[in-house]
Amino acid sequence: MEILSTLRAAWPVLRRAIRSGQLLRPQCELVQPDDDIAVSYDVEIPMPEGFVLTANVFHSRSRRAAAAADPVVMCAHPYDNHLIPALGNTPLGGPPQQYRLLPQAGGKPRFSTLASWESPDPNFWVPAGYTLVNLNLPGFANSQGPASVISAHQGECYRQAIDYVGAQPWCNGNVGLCGVSFLCISQYLAAATPDGEAAPEALKCMIPWEGVSDLYQDLVCRGGVADVGFLDFWWNTEVKESLNVSLDQYLSVEEAIPLDALARHPLYDDYWKAKAPPLENIRVPMLLCASFSDHELHTMGSFRAFEQASSPQKWLYTHRGGKWTEFYRPESLRLQREFMDHFLKGEANGFDARPQVRLEVRSSREEIHEVRWEHAWPLPNTAYDTLYLDARDTLSTQAPVEGTEVTYEGRAGHTYFEYTFEEDTEITGYAKLKVWVEARASARDPMTPEDVALCCFLDKRDRAGRSVRFYGAVGQEQDMITRGYGRAVRRELNDAASRPFHPVPLGAREQPLQSGDVVPVEIAFCPSSTFFRRGERLRLIISAIDVVHAPIFSKDTSANRGLHVLHVGGDCDSHLLLPRIARSATG
Repeated sequence: MEILSTLRAAWPVLRRAIRSGQLLRPQCELVQPDDDIAVSYDVEIPMPEGFVLTANVFHSRSRRAAAAADPVVMCAHPYDNHLIPALGNTPLGGPPQQYRLLPQAGGKPRFSTLASWESPDPNFWVPAGYTLVNLNLPGFANSQGPASVISAHQGECYRQAIDYVGAQPWCNGNVGLCGVSFLCISQYLAAATPDGEAAPEALKCMIPWEGVSDLYQDLVCRGGVADVGFLDFWWNTEVKESLNVSLDQYLSVEEAIPLDALARHPLYDDYWKAKAPPLENIRVPMLLCASFSDHELHTMGSFRAFEQASSPQKWLYTHRGGKWTEFYRPESLRLQREFMDHFLKGEANGFDARPQVRLEVRSSREEIHEVRWEHAWPLPNTAYDTLYLDARDTLSTQAPVEGTEVTYEGRAGHTYFEYTFEEDTEITGYAKLKVWVEARASARDPMTPEDVALCCFLDKRDRAGRSVRFYGAVGQEQDMITRGYGRAVRRELNDAASRPFHPVPLGAREQPLQSGDVVPVEIAFCPSSTFFRRGERLRLIISAIDVVHAPIFSKDTSANRGLHVLHVGGDCDSHLLLPRIARSATG
């Protein structure tokens, strides 16, 4: 049964990997590490609770022989730090298995045989004058203790490990955190300390590279629409085999495996809130990466973490490529090193004088219109244009005087609205859709549906009307600009967390529709940055299903039935709020 579950979860990407040949030709480049790098495997780190965690410590032979104390770059995860090519524990002696399954966007990552999945590469950091510590979190691989997923306990144990590492004679007392995805999430857990509690004295800075910061709102049930694909894949292919406890022991702590947790906790309750670290309690310097391409997973949470963190010194690195390609790219590594050199070595390299935001503006998947540095996010000179939905399939700057209806089939239908740019325009930031909806019975579904689930997309069209594609989540190469989801029964907003351009669902209850109900649904699109030339178009697609499928993600829209009716014009101010950047900012 477990084998069948794993195959079902992995099959969408496994089939693609077989057809493309990636299974035998992994999308990455491995290099041999520098001869000066030495490794101490399974270094035990004691926890106050009486168990030990294990870490691999990568250091310089020559500096260690000279009794040098280095600053430390550190990461923590549940993925088993023994799964590296250098130990022969990866498929066919090659890279971690994910590079055989998951497509890479915008090039092939390049790293050494000492690098585990999504971790900093010792071959970069040790020659740069650092010791690198790769930690297994409690209950995973050969670390002891209770296993959990995105928990306060993981954060506490990470903080204890940072304290221990900072006090070792081979560390100069300065520790910086670094890593991708879960290795980013674990940084939030460690740095976002409980109220009134100080961060570890040794923790001087962090580089969180794309990660959710609220599991429920970013991934599990974004906009109230459940994702039933990713967690199944992630648990079965990346987490389950690393458990160092029985499944029953895991369930005694976590109550359910990740995918099943949503069935037990369908609403945004205390279970999920406990997995959203208090970002406002992060105060250490931070270089955070947030992509405009990882809409299904990390985009929203990354920008939230940057905006809500209280760090007086924080920087944002944005891009539209693949998370792994970008993490190991030479330009990114240089920036990471300058950041660490400044905060861990005390180098006066001018990093603290750098503007806050590295902004990448794309015209298409391959065409980068501009890379520039900005002083804040969202950009201060954003003008939010209101484009009204019109029954003529258009988006208009003027609200239609007469009210009318736009209808599509509720099980798998869609409709769209277009706007043509009259001048060169940059759209950067948060977009929002407000649409008045009604559910009606149909010949196929004679009972009035109680819900309307909306899958919404912003698509760029060239002057000939052809769709312009972009990179998306997990190597997707045919994505649109951005996407958002919403459900009529989850239309209630969290007023305290919402902003005029960014609605946040409350998720505390469901409000089923009755026959004849016409209700407003506000939908947040993931942040994006896209350049349009004069005559190019923006298409808003509203659909009953996910029309641009990303591998391993699957939205549950099974509640959709009957007819979806959009009310536009008149008393129903259905509109798209679009973040236009003043031309003075684009040069």
